[in-house]
Amino acid sequence: MVYEKNKIDFRILDNSNCRLIKALQQDKYTRNWNEEEIEHLLKKGGGHGLIIYFSKNPIGYCFFRDLTDEAEILSLEIKSKYRNKGLGSLLFKKIESYFVDKRIRRCFLEVNKNNNLAINFYKKIGFVYIKNIKNYYKVNNSYQDGLLLQKTYI
Repeated sequence: MVYEKNKIDFRILDNSNCRLIKALQQDKYTRNWNEEEIEHLLKKGGGHGLIIYFSKNPIGYCFFRDLTDEAEILSLEIKSKYRNKGLGSLLFKKIESYFVDKRIRRCFLEVNKNNNLAINFYKKIGFVYIKNIKNYYKVNNSYQDGLLLQKTYI
């Protein structure tokens, strides 16, 4: 891993910092969440998340929904200049410690079938393919398939 651990920090995603997510959303395949949607999920929809900081600057986040004994990753992103340095894996390990504490049995997510960068990352951290979801993502004026992936814990 190519980072200095003493420069890494995590903060819980809450109403006071959810506006940072907009600035971190850069991936063309990632659904862009607006502040109101995030606030609603944090208050009433079982939403949780973490923001990862490097040298006191926000560089990524993971936003997920706790569904009693399951979790759904809604969005996970690291700024492109910080990718391939182990920071996404480090962020997800922090999220998984929450899953262990809450006895989450499995985690699932949907990813655009054309987003090879994300698919490879999710496979690397233990997610497996479950099924294809036809026309799941609207991109410009067309639809693209999604993949349902999951990781089992218990």
